[in-house]
Amino acid sequence: MKKLVSYIKKPDLFQRLWKKFLSLFFFEQWSLLISNTSNGVPVSWSNFKLLAPPKDRFWADPFLWKKNGEQYVFFEELPFETMKGHISCLKIDQEMNIVSNQVVLERPYHLSYPFLFEYRDQLYMLPETKQNNEIELYQCQRFPDEWQKVSTLIPNIQAVDSTLLEWNNKWWLFTNVAKAGGNAYDSLYLFFADSPLSTTWTPHPLNPVVQDVKRARPAGNIVKLDNSLIRPSQDCSVRYGFAINFNRIDILSETEYKETLLNSFLPPKNDKSILATHTWNQLGNLQVIDAEYWRRR
Repeated sequence: MKKLVSYIKKPDLFQRLWKKFLSLFFFEQWSLLISNTSNGVPVSWSNFKLLAPPKDRFWADPFLWKKNGEQYVFFEELPFETMKGHISCLKIDQEMNIVSNQVVLERPYHLSYPFLFEYRDQLYMLPETKQNNEIELYQCQRFPDEWQKVSTLIPNIQAVDSTLLEWNNKWWLFTNVAKAGGNAYDSLYLFFADSPLSTTWTPHPLNPVVQDVKRARPAGNIVKLDNSLIRPSQDCSVRYGFAINFNRIDILSETEYKETLLNSFLPPKNDKSILATHTWNQLGNLQVIDAEYWRRR
């Protein structure tokens, strides 16, 4: 993850001075929050329990998985010393406490956004590998900490936060792509294939299907809620990953795409220590999000 430095309007002088003053005593850190009271899209920050990382790193981009009755959170872990992300995994007990934490996937380049899916009884991960200029697919060899690269879905692409969806007998790949006339924040591209393991993905003719810094970039799994497909996305208009939008997919075909913004989940107005949130995932009764905090040094 990188800060959005040029796309949004610069803060005024007072804001910059105030932020500089705060930085003497606090620092910005992405953390995870989890809830076991899921009933659709998040409506209250009070439902979530904070899972804070050590002060020398951040945790972000959480994805949930359950196996043999146990609960796991896969996420991007980024040590401030290296500023290179890898994928780690928390085991969570029924009281939402951390039981264990381990690194599960590390490469010579930056990794984030560990999208997980199951296909033909095999577990796969589609982490963000933009720094390696391709979309890479990994298969789980031993859960949760052994993963093997099995293919490159799309080569020579500057893609972030790739998200798969199986719908109407096809697999759809949503990803933000940095190209001329767009950037990794405002341009959502769509591809389709007959299998998630395919290495031949057809670009949608309307690409980019969404071009809007307020709602283009993916923010987690596309889910079915109330007989609708809901696509969470990031609002990067205020700052990088400021808030989460929930968009209903109205039309999804090989020739058309249309979605409608339903609602947004913003940092709480009554807690100025929370600066942003940009990933949401749900699995059964569990929900997980991330949030950027001011944390005391």
